[in-house]
Parts: sequence; C-alpha cells; structure tokens
Amino acid sequence: MTTTTYHFDAQEAFQHIETQLLHWAAAVGAEQFVVGISGGKDSAVVAALLARIFGTKHVLGAMLPNGTQRDIRDARDIVNHLGIRSLEVNINPCIEALLSELIPRYHISTACRINLPARLRMAALFAIAQCERNAFVINTSNLSEDIVGYATQFGDNAGCYAPIQSLTVTEVKALGDWMGLPAHIVHKTPADGLQQCSDEERLGFSYAELDQLIRLNKGSTEFKAKVQQLYRKNKFKQDIVQMPHPLFPFPNFVAST
Repeated sequence: MTTTTYHFDAQEAFQHIETQLLHWAAAVGAEQFVVGISGGKDSAVVAALLARIFGTKHVLGAMLPNGTQRDIRDARDIVNHLGIRSLEVNINPCIEALLSELIPRYHISTACRINLPARLRMAALFAIAQCERNAFVINTSNLSEDIVGYATQFGDNAGCYAPIQSLTVTEVKALGDWMGLPAHIVHKTPADGLQQCSDEERLGFSYAELDQLIRLNKGSTEFKAKVQQLYRKNKFKQDIVQMPHPLFPFPNFVAST
C-alpha cells in the first residue's frame, strides 16, 4: 500500500462489514448477538452495526459495571439511542468473591486487578449468550488498540467475531459519525475505566498519530520503533477470534518485523 492510495469511505466500510458479517452469521447459524456496552465508541459502533444489519430485536447490549461506573450513563444512552435490548449486571460481587479466595494465597498484582474485570465481563457475556437462542458474543476490538497491545487476552479481545478489528480508531470514529451515533460517545477520550488516566496518556502519543503511522507510514524513526516494540511485545494477544478480511493490507511496518 502506498500513501497515495489510502482512502477511507465509511459507507464502503459498512457495506464491506455487512457482507462478511451476513456470510459469517449464516455459516454459524447466528440469530442473536451479544455486545458488552462499555459507554465507549467501539462497543457503540459494533452495536450500531449489528442493529442496522440484523435489526434491533436481534441485538442485546449488556452493561457490566464493576461496582460504580463513572460513565454508565453513556452506556445507557447508546442502548436507548439504538433501541436494542439491554440488561445491566454488576460484576463486582463476582470479582470480590474471586479475589477473596486468592488473597490468602497471593499478593494480588496490579496487572491482575486491571485485567480481572475484563475477563469476568467476557465470561458474563458468554453466559448471557448461552441463555439466549443461537446467540454469539461479538468482539469490539479495533486495529489501533490491538497493535499497541491495549486489550486483555481472553477479556475484551475475545468473542466469536470481530467486525471492526481491521479498522483504526480514526476509522471507527468516522464510521460512528456516518451512522449518526452521539458525538459525545464517538469522540470521548479513550480510557479503559480501570485506571486514573486516559489510554493516550499512558501510551505517550495519540491514536491520531498512531493511525497516521498505520495507514500513511507517517512518523519519526523513534516513534515507529516504539510502536514496533509494542506490537512485538503484545502480538500473542491477537488472532484468537475470527475477523473479516481487512479493507486495507496489514501495516507493512508492523508485519515485516
């Protein structure tokens, strides 16, 4: 891919996703789709895609707060905006019960405390799906976050199908805007909700900068090296769910390392 050929068209992306998602759903017999609604852009866009393609009655948005969630209103806003089915289940008692069993045996690491809620949310989503008829959990990961490792293995990067995993953060936002999703959700500052800073503050660069590197190979040698290092370190987390054929080739600067 050369820098002069890159162009993102949200309508074209939607049609591409629709074609492949319909094919996959028919192949596996999927009739209902369960999405964890976090209140952020990724889950909002995925839920909107499913609602447009299959109809609102076939989409279940599960809100899974860990105790008190600061942006739970955004999650409620999106399910109301889309008109999809929804339920809210607080996973905090489950987390505390598991930690209480581990604490006598281990010092609970920061990594454990950060990743455990994401993994228990995924367990909850699959439990909900198996209580529905022919229901499948749909992944909400995007390409930018996957490249730098901002996903919990068998947590938020798990699922049965990943419709936006080949799209960058910038492209996910464009798709959300094209579908008419609320701007305060599509363009909110990305954060995992588990720590006291944003994703970009932790990374030390913006997703806009990262996406320029991914699609246009723009960025300093030092920046490219930093992203390559993050990708190599976190590559093991990828390729655990089926994703559609990407709209664009996988970034050469990453794939060649």
